[in-house]
Amino acid sequence: MSLIASSKEIVTAARSAAMAISENPGKNSFNPFFVYGTTGLGKTHLVQSIGNRIKKEHGDDLSILYVSSETFTNEFVQAIRNNRASEFSTFYRTIDVLIVDDIQFFSGKEKTQEEFFHIFNALHQEGKQIILSSDRAPKDVPDIEERLISRFSWGLSADLQIPEFETRYAILERKSADNGITIDPKVLEFIAHNFKSNVRDLEGAIIKLLATASLKQVDEIDTQIAKNVLKDMVRSSNTQISIESIQNYVCDYFGIESNRVREKTRKQEVVEARQ
Repeated sequence: MSLIASSKEIVTAARSAAMAISENPGKNSFNPFFVYGTTGLGKTHLVQSIGNRIKKEHGDDLSILYVSSETFTNEFVQAIRNNRASEFSTFYRTIDVLIVDDIQFFSGKEKTQEEFFHIFNALHQEGKQIILSSDRAPKDVPDIEERLISRFSWGLSADLQIPEFETRYAILERKSADNGITIDPKVLEFIAHNFKSNVRDLEGAIIKLLATASLKQVDEIDTQIAKNVLKDMVRSSNTQISIESIQNYVCDYFGIESNRVREKTRKQEVVEARQ
């Protein structure tokens, strides 16, 4: 099952799935739970939070392991070199909750994929929870065996998209509150409007403002301070606006195909969009 919705709906669904997994790992409809999206959107934070929540809920009753795909691969290679591949496999099959981050790095590693395939099957059959993350959807990961892609799609795949304005604003508001500093709502709006690529950039902007406030010993950051401090970051995050991008935006708003505004027609919906 895959989620295709707005970023707010996806965040809500991903959170609900994470809570269900935390309460009953392995015995739910979200196994495996596959989280994907571009860098800086919080995939690692989410999967680690699930592991921490399971630890809090179940204590030492369940064994939980977070591992990057790179570490998994390196451990497997070392196990082969030391003639301990059987021990490696046995260890991973005893894990109750296995979290593997950045699964896309299994790409092209045939032996690693084969070993993970067998571990995946063993864990899934025994009702153990599997949580995976990637920078792209399962079907879009290159050089991954079809049988693995098929298994990645057994549970729930959640696409973490770039957060909408309201979500970006809420993140900034929470971050500033956590650090005990007052930031004018207009400043938060300024940052939320100009930093759209990922959550990491939003946090970077807030940290830079907090550092400035601390160094200059100011109690409140206004818009002018924010613009001066973040001018280099804002410049790099802004996109170039072209005639084509304006046409596409307008046509999307009015619900017509972009090439129609260039047609010789007097239809009201086209004329309005053209104007």
